[in-house]
Amino acid sequence: MQAYSTILIASPSAIVREGLKALLSGEPSFYWVGEVVGEEDLLARARDLRVDVLVLDLDLLDDGGDDLPARVRQAAPETHVVGLADSWHDTRIVSALRGGAHGFIARRSTVAEIAEALRAAQSGALMLHPAAADLLVGQLPSPESAIASLSAREQEVLRLLARGLANKAIAKELVVSEHTVKFHIRSILDKLNAANRTDAVRIGLERGLISI
Repeated sequence: MQAYSTILIASPSAIVREGLKALLSGEPSFYWVGEVVGEEDLLARARDLRVDVLVLDLDLLDDGGDDLPARVRQAAPETHVVGLADSWHDTRIVSALRGGAHGFIARRSTVAEIAEALRAAQSGALMLHPAAADLLVGQLPSPESAIASLSAREQEVLRLLARGLANKAIAKELVVSEHTVKFHIRSILDKLNAANRTDAVRIGLERGLISI
């Protein structure tokens, strides 16, 4: 069983690349497989390498476009993206999250915070600093419009997602096909502007659409 996470860092800044590696040099659970400086190199390496976590400097979104995290995930579906933001008020966090990022660190994050974010990302968990969560909420529609936009069936599916059920279990619970479940989940993500299932559940909880 693999005891470490393979990490690739993408940043146009040598200081950022070398600084992150130096900060985490005492973490034996991380294995740095390389570094890239630009969009084209990043997409090529993402396809060629088996990388658990990509630390993506959000400065690359300025050159590669807001959909860069999504294109990375398309090229390497098993790679989890952790965005490096200027601060927790960096508006690019919203775009990266919608593109499928699994977490974020800021340039002032501590070593412990960085390590925690990388480990959480590999496990598939979504971690957001409270300030970043507030930023995201500010970009989303009001609770009233969200409730109105979800059908009764979609709200039911969202509640089952909050219980941690997989598509197959949801299909069995609702007596529908897995294809139908996937259709409902895609619709939920689109209507809530959610990046993934975890994000949809978080938004649903924050807006009172569901409860645990």
